[in-house]
Amino acid sequence: MARKVGLIGMGVISKFYVHAMRNEAGLPQLAAVCDLNLERIAAFQEEGLHAYRDYRELLRQQNLDAVIVNVPNDKHYEICREAMLAGKHVCCEKPMALTLQEAGELAAWSRSTGKTLFTAFHRRYNVHFQQALERISTRDEIASVEARYLEKIEEHAGEDRWYLDPARCGGGCIADNGPNVYDTLAFFLGRLDVVSADISWTGQADTEARVELVSETGVPVSVHLDWAYPHGEKKEVLIRLKDGTELNVDMLAGFEAFKSSLYHEYAEILRDFDAKIEAGGCHGEDGLDAVRLVRDTYLAETVRS
Repeated sequence: MARKVGLIGMGVISKFYVHAMRNEAGLPQLAAVCDLNLERIAAFQEEGLHAYRDYRELLRQQNLDAVIVNVPNDKHYEICREAMLAGKHVCCEKPMALTLQEAGELAAWSRSTGKTLFTAFHRRYNVHFQQALERISTRDEIASVEARYLEKIEEHAGEDRWYLDPARCGGGCIADNGPNVYDTLAFFLGRLDVVSADISWTGQADTEARVELVSETGVPVSVHLDWAYPHGEKKEVLIRLKDGTELNVDMLAGFEAFKSSLYHEYAEILRDFDAKIEAGGCHGEDGLDAVRLVRDTYLAETVRS
């Protein structure tokens, strides 16, 4: 029987979760929704789905196996913690928390409660990225890696304007896109460490960053993040192999509609979340590591200054 899931937060990303659970076989079943905005949950309520404005009421629903936390970043810690204490497995949008201390505490709560704590890093499931990795036998083949995550944030935020508030988002492009790109790279390179960061600021938010990292096997990695890119959107990874081969990964190739690549990526998030619950032992390790790298990126810029 499919696991029953509650979706907390019905903002711009929620439609990808809903679409996957209603159109893909073998995924968890959407059983409840929650949002402070009644307009966002009205249609689900009319269908007879459990709909709440207070997430604590949703967590009291006994037949829910898990929850998806899709709320502003500054609420992740509070809701993830309460969900695990309520006996629910958790899939949380990135970043897992705003600070390394909070992320570490969530991982500890996951271990003590025995509940899965899973971060929704969608780019690791991108079909073009996965196809490129199939061409690499071992990490020893890799000479260097570059990644570019470029976009105009106002287009991506949509109605969720909290993205533009550093206090709620946790920062700017580094706090927002950093976790995704760092996870994508660590997924095949292993542990990464920040070497340097050159950051541009607009007011209180970092809007562009060029970050140099190194993998645990010594592979140099360059990351370019931009929140004010005027030419559409680019999500690209270039993997250079020691034999001279270049693997150019354009994650958006063939996905002409805005954000349309997210449909297959979010289906795979839910599939992997379900598998991690089944297997046990997933206690926020990947999410914690991404928070570490975000922190270290900001610290590297401070030292450079």
